[in-house]
Amino acid sequence: QVWPSLLEGPWSCAVRWPSMLHDGGASGGGSGGYPSAQDDSRGEPLIEIRTNTGFVQCKATDIVPKRFGVHLKRRSIVLEYEVPRHNLIAHHPIEVDFESDEATGTSSGSTAPAGSAVAGSDRGMDGALAEKLQRMHSPWLDAVGTDQLAALVARLRTGLARGGAAAAATTASSAGSALAKRRRRARVQGIPETARASKRSLEPEIRKVFDLVRGSESSAEAVSLEDLYAFIADYLGFGQAEVELFFDSFGNSGKGATFESFSQGYALLNPFMLAPLKGPIRSREVIVRKSGSLGGLQGSSQQVNLEYLEDSEIYVCASTAQAFVDDCKRSVVLFAPCESSVFVRNCEDCIFWMAVQQLRTRDCKRCTFYLYSKTEPVIEESQDLAFAPWCAKYPGCSAQFEKARFDPQRNLWNAVFDFTGKPDRSNWRILPLNEVRSLRVELPDERPDGSDGIVAEPDGPCPEVTHAMLCADPVSSEDCGQSMGNIPQTRPNPPQAPSGPVKVPVLVFRDSGRTTREVGAGNLDAFPTA
Repeated sequence: QVWPSLLEGPWSCAVRWPSMLHDGGASGGGSGGYPSAQDDSRGEPLIEIRTNTGFVQCKATDIVPKRFGVHLKRRSIVLEYEVPRHNLIAHHPIEVDFESDEATGTSSGSTAPAGSAVAGSDRGMDGALAEKLQRMHSPWLDAVGTDQLAALVARLRTGLARGGAAAAATTASSAGSALAKRRRRARVQGIPETARASKRSLEPEIRKVFDLVRGSESSAEAVSLEDLYAFIADYLGFGQAEVELFFDSFGNSGKGATFESFSQGYALLNPFMLAPLKGPIRSREVIVRKSGSLGGLQGSSQQVNLEYLEDSEIYVCASTAQAFVDDCKRSVVLFAPCESSVFVRNCEDCIFWMAVQQLRTRDCKRCTFYLYSKTEPVIEESQDLAFAPWCAKYPGCSAQFEKARFDPQRNLWNAVFDFTGKPDRSNWRILPLNEVRSLRVELPDERPDGSDGIVAEPDGPCPEVTHAMLCADPVSSEDCGQSMGNIPQTRPNPPQAPSGPVKVPVLVFRDSGRTTREVGAGNLDAFPTA
């Protein structure tokens, strides 16, 4: 049976099968919500639906599909279905990965880009992707034909291709006008009013911040894009892309964010907690924390947490007291000097530039670390990690190194201690020079005259990476490799010398609003280079 089309709507949660027990949501009485799935005691798939009064469960056989739609911004197909025995109407978002092998028609080792003639011209690719989605979301899609799913995939692919350029141009124009017209605010000098922002924040707290955003003299019912730039980018020190995404998501079709819609996104204004607002993950975002954003220009540094971020880029250009990175995948992460430890746990395929007192990793796979470490880095239960010296520049980097008392000439990046070391192999390696990438972060909207303690030009105290640096012994070689509880320490072999001169590419990130390029660690080739 072919189900009728559903008009595009503001669904924002991404739920992936077979991920279990993710906090979804649904509601009764005809309004939309988001379900998740698990198994009952007999192994039958159950649908768990969050309603206004709690959770209800149903079986796949209870589902009656009603209609479909596509959501371009979230790259998702949305199924609206009915559960008659609970008198519910619910929505199930189906995220479509156009970078997968099925979507591009490539093998896992191929490099054909999605959206190219090779990647997008064959209708069979949409059919293959539809079959994959049907397997992943089988409790919801068992009664839906593959041909209809393939047509929806094609519709979504076409919509993204046609709408991307026009949407980017419109957004850039309105954002540029808002930037020019806004009344600048000075950066926060201490802990900001949004430090405790969460999904559980109460109305009086949110109202206080809402009034602060629109200004004490304003009686407007909604805050404008200019208001959000002045508060989020100038005062809080967030990136421009976050401002534009907030306005697009909660700005009521460009008319401004009312208190009600502002409240829905309020948790995103917490500078210290970078985590999903709805659904199990937060993906395809560019997040920036500029100087002074994590404790203020005159205050002390604070802890920051990154959780469940996928295919994203996070540039923390403010010093931290401590940091936790949990369950992130395929993301680019920069950390300015951290006064104590950065803990990286359950991360996969990420690329980190970080300056730390100490690095500690656990249960990480295929991650790369461009590292400055004042003490020996510690890894545990991790596989296929790669290390190279810190090679990043951003505004204020040198001053932050000096304040943290990080000596650029004494970097223990390769003095790694593995708590789960093996006698016959190493769980980490040293990057060869031809795989090294340097990073340059440009913040053009920061005050170029250095007022308020802000420096606009990227700088960095560490030398450029060379083959000799990659092959050098650890600074504390007399300590590295010592046994702790008879744990073997097998160091990797030095990288092979390049066959000729190698110029390390410099990846450039420029904070200039929403980007049209694909982001994340899987898309380094899409970065501009210097």
